[in-house]
Amino acid sequence: MARSRFGRAIAVLVAAIVVSSAVIGIAYYLSPATAPVTYPSLAANLTVNNATTYSVGTGFLGVNLRADFPMGAQGSAVTATPARLVRWPGGALADRFDPLALNGTGLIYGTGGSPSPAPTTAADFVRWCESAGCRAIVTIPGEVDQPSYAQREVSYFESTLGFRPAYWEVGNEPALWPHWGYPWTDWQPGQNSTPSPLQYAQELAAYISAIRTVDPLTPILGLPGTGTGGIGETSWIEATVAVNGPNLSALAIHVYPAGTYSVSASAADLFTSLADSDSLLARVAADENAIRLACSSCRIAILADEVGVESSATGAPVSFPWVPFEAVEIAQGVESGVTGMLFWTSQGSYPGSWLSGSGSPQLTYGLFETLPSTFPTVAHAITVGTAASGVYAIQFGPDALHPSLVVLVNANVTYTIDVNLSSVVPPGLSGSVLTWSNSTAFPVSHSWNPASTAEWSLPPDSLLEWVA
Repeated sequence: MARSRFGRAIAVLVAAIVVSSAVIGIAYYLSPATAPVTYPSLAANLTVNNATTYSVGTGFLGVNLRADFPMGAQGSAVTATPARLVRWPGGALADRFDPLALNGTGLIYGTGGSPSPAPTTAADFVRWCESAGCRAIVTIPGEVDQPSYAQREVSYFESTLGFRPAYWEVGNEPALWPHWGYPWTDWQPGQNSTPSPLQYAQELAAYISAIRTVDPLTPILGLPGTGTGGIGETSWIEATVAVNGPNLSALAIHVYPAGTYSVSASAADLFTSLADSDSLLARVAADENAIRLACSSCRIAILADEVGVESSATGAPVSFPWVPFEAVEIAQGVESGVTGMLFWTSQGSYPGSWLSGSGSPQLTYGLFETLPSTFPTVAHAITVGTAASGVYAIQFGPDALHPSLVVLVNANVTYTIDVNLSSVVPPGLSGSVLTWSNSTAFPVSHSWNPASTAEWSLPPDSLLEWVA
């Protein structure tokens, strides 16, 4: 019997969500429901490993919040989820954004050096963050390589706006910087100035010195992803930690396991990447080793501050497999021990964005909107015994006899998986079951009481949740 685990904590489709609730069936379910298909069935035995307890830090779940879209819609979307760890101004935009320009209005620079006003200002962001109780990663422009600018921006946030983030971060994905060391107004197409890992590490050291003249306490988030996924990642980590280790609280990686698949890639292709060398679990193990090699005495956490399915698709509506895919990513992140996961992104043309460029909720947003308002902090592994691969399960609760949530994901495209919940839901408990598959346009709620049947079938590419 093949055995797999649903990595750590994923609280998908919380019990409070029922079919009649306002969030069900609205515009984000863009992919039409497909006609039901009959698949061969396999049984799966579920066994709670109560000795394996996973802990999740407060503020684990997050999203990249964008300065190139108005704050209103994306801020409201985020506050309707448990995501309270946010990264601003979001991805590569951070290296093109001058929040101090025009007396704090902010300018976004294009490749040709021409600026445009920012739809969201630093003050707009701070007001939202404080009202929402967010924990913020603020990314300071790094591609221009101007430590003195970092000093001014930190002073502006802390002295003028009265705001101190959870982390300061320097730049985004330096392996992809083509204008390294050029002022924004001098940026031109065809420039090919990119730092080496050591050069970025040395720049980071200069930025840290500049930041510390203004703010001696706020944690520094080192390497902000590389831009190359797992390729060469450990070399960048080793260089960054070797130069800056004692001054870093954490470093960031960017995780898109499916790489450059098209948005229409098959579910089988997408799900395969969850278990290969580009998966979060595989990369975190290698990255932790790189940290130890560079500084054996350092205690540096890893934070995944960009997470998605794949890195290049834009424009087209996402297909349903992205929903269970991101559910498994959250689980793997908890199992790996990363201190937070911030999905890409709150708004934009990326198919996994919570809102489209025009502000319409998209399919994957449904996963996050229906999570519990407080993300669970205790989970137990469930061993899944079945001949099929890609079947995951997790139980939340103080212990096996007092579960509050059980989640199953069938990330298999060949078999329907038959399970009996009695081994993970003790007799006498009441609750509800939610199911969501590519043949249902939205999660379907089923009542559950002690007399309910414990037998359930999960078709390929689907989720099931029992909630007390």
